[in-house]
Amino acid sequence: MPADAPLIFAWLNVPMAWLFVGALLSLATIGLVSLLRTRWRYVKAWKKCALLSLWVHVLLAYGATIVQIASGGLGVGPGEGFGPPIEVALVTTEITPLNEVSSLIVEEAPAETEPAAPELAEAEDDVPEDEPPADEEPAEVDSPPMEAPELLPEPEAAPEPVAVEPAAPVSETDNVEEAPTLEEPNAAPVVEETAAPKAEKPVGAKASGTAVADDGAPSSASPDAATGDGAKPQADSTTPAAPVPDAYADRFAANRSQLVAGGGGNADTEQAVRAALVWLAAAQSDDGRWDAKRHGAGQERYAVLGQQRGSTGAKADNAVTGLALLTFLGAGHSHREGPYSAEVARGLDYLRRSQGGNGNLCGEAELFAQTYCHSMASFAVGEALALTKDERLEPIVRAAASYSLALQHPTDGGWRYRPGDTGDTSQLGWQVMSLRSAELGGLEVPDATWTRVERFLRRVERGQAGGLAVYRPEEALPSRSMTAEAMYCRQLTTGRADGGFSAAALDEAINSLVKEPPSPRQINLYYWYYATLALHRAQHVSPQAADAWRRWNEALTQTLLASQEEDGSWPATCVWGGYGGRVYTTSLAAMCLEVYYRYAPDGEHEPLPYGSDVARRGVDAWK
Repeated sequence: MPADAPLIFAWLNVPMAWLFVGALLSLATIGLVSLLRTRWRYVKAWKKCALLSLWVHVLLAYGATIVQIASGGLGVGPGEGFGPPIEVALVTTEITPLNEVSSLIVEEAPAETEPAAPELAEAEDDVPEDEPPADEEPAEVDSPPMEAPELLPEPEAAPEPVAVEPAAPVSETDNVEEAPTLEEPNAAPVVEETAAPKAEKPVGAKASGTAVADDGAPSSASPDAATGDGAKPQADSTTPAAPVPDAYADRFAANRSQLVAGGGGNADTEQAVRAALVWLAAAQSDDGRWDAKRHGAGQERYAVLGQQRGSTGAKADNAVTGLALLTFLGAGHSHREGPYSAEVARGLDYLRRSQGGNGNLCGEAELFAQTYCHSMASFAVGEALALTKDERLEPIVRAAASYSLALQHPTDGGWRYRPGDTGDTSQLGWQVMSLRSAELGGLEVPDATWTRVERFLRRVERGQAGGLAVYRPEEALPSRSMTAEAMYCRQLTTGRADGGFSAAALDEAINSLVKEPPSPRQINLYYWYYATLALHRAQHVSPQAADAWRRWNEALTQTLLASQEEDGSWPATCVWGGYGGRVYTTSLAAMCLEVYYRYAPDGEHEPLPYGSDVARRGVDAWK
């Protein structure tokens, strides 16, 4: 064969069987690529990568086999077709001992050279969702990954004097004894003044016969209204010291009992809330936290969504502390007013002490619980700031919001576990609520943040009209929990009770939720929390929405009142309850029953009386 003959001639000696295998592999490759662009489009990224990697190895193996057969089948020797023979010379050299190599490396490396930081991955789909890495620490975030204005401009005038000067967020290693507390100036220490002994046994709230006041707070006519032993001082929670945003006004309304009745609640639901607050007050630890593990968190009761998560949630103290505080705040009790001011003050002070230098409020939580802990704790502190205008909370909220902005994915628009992670709808809801509360507290969230949130919500839309939602954008099947959460996020970001949905999309979302109403057969307080907020907010949009709220509320109150235990808590034997524990379940259940006054309606639609004939007439058309 001539020396310059094309290499393709060498392949002519390849057996026909191998050529046939190659043709089949080519057809299979084309089919695989087509499937990845069609029916396998929504398969998780890590699964697609694994499949493609395996297939590429098959192709490489085939190629290596062909090369071996072709080179072996030519039957030509050196210089007979492929040029002169290759000559190899062996050159001896001295081998430098290992210790000398090490010293040379040290001497040659410049002193000022620093190792390059690894780039953040665009996604983390290869991270398992059932158990966090044992030694992995979350990346520190010092600044948001975007060009955005400061959260809040410097004040033009000096504020009124307060007990402490705003300071940068403290880390967990700061001296707790030297940190200023959130008690009022010139007041006795909070813990010594009002702290009640923490009873491990049931408090017996339901049997106390607590009287009902219009504001939902324990009446002074009952000496055991707060703790069962008359130790709690009485206070009027209907007269906040500072004006509150309109969204929170119903918590302090003089006719709150009428609002409860008009929304579908009654004296029993209010009594259930009071009993829950009594239990939460007794369950608080002396350092101000609600201890997640002490109250049953981190237990694998049964696999949720087919996954075993082990002890997830056992260290989520900041998350359950945030939820407990939100429950007190939702009933009109702050660290400045109300019979539970001491508990709220200690809880806020614990969160302040646990905040990291970068603003993170996750505490000691493990990787897969950290973002939940941060957002739930931020939500509580932001709402306390909005309710009281206590400027000592402002630096905590500002730092926490800055961390949230840094954690948001710059293009995906969502949040997950670490900076650079693409988002999921579950994390999005808590972040949206925390940033919204920061806005109501006077901070400015950049418009770019909300634009990204809207982008993420569009990516998780599913259903014929776009009213349903999935957990992550690459998934195909919607879930009711994510549909409820996405619907409420839309309501918050658009400021509209209909969430900016088309009429068809709104009906699709509502119809999906009421097909699975609260039931003792499967208690899922996470789903019920978001669906209750979304349906209550949308109830005045249309007769169909009003009837949906009536049906949902009747099932909700019946189930929650029947499942509350004698001590005022709700059991953790439910979906997600094993991971969050009894503080988690009690807080979410109580906040569901506070929905009648927790957030005031938008007022953009004419109210329809609860359970009215006007609302019922829309049922047939809606179905």
